[in-house]
Amino acid sequence: MVRRAENGADLLDREKSKRVGALAELWPFLRPYRRLLSAAILALVITATVALMLPLAVRRVVDNFSAENGTILDQYFAAAVIIAALLAVGTGLRYLLVTRLGERVVADIRKAVFDRVIGMSPAFFERLMTGEVLSRITTDTTLILSVIGSSVSIALRNLLILIGGMGLMMLTSAKLTGLVLLIVPLVIVP
Repeated sequence: MVRRAENGADLLDREKSKRVGALAELWPFLRPYRRLLSAAILALVITATVALMLPLAVRRVVDNFSAENGTILDQYFAAAVIIAALLAVGTGLRYLLVTRLGERVVADIRKAVFDRVIGMSPAFFERLMTGEVLSRITTDTTLILSVIGSSVSIALRNLLILIGGMGLMMLTSAKLTGLVLLIVPLVIVP
């Protein structure tokens, strides 16, 4: 059964939004934290860049693996270790910033929703049980926290790594990149 709020919106059996544009409605809650958002995006870009550098450093170590080039090999190995350390620190920083941003945004959303629910008429609460309202608030804000706190960050990181990886593949071998772009969709689609 579908119940309607005072404004006519469905309270039960809502369709799940599959629009990415629905995330744009979070912007008013993200706006006060622009600096934190910018820092999180910067950490995301740095982490993705460093993640793409690690295979290059390992390639140098493998390509120069011989007894004759001991000092060069040591330098490449040290560079690979430094890159791995930067990746670890950058990933931790990105996680910290994104988690903090998500928690603050969700706290603001909960406050706004609570203020709105408190202002509803008594008739609203006669038609809808208080426990149901609280459950909906908790469930929806937890879902928003999951999206802001990890899903968007992981999706953006993977997109940056995909674009950067394609660029590195083109630099390494344009012909091989073309073959991969031709064959991989044929394997994935069916």
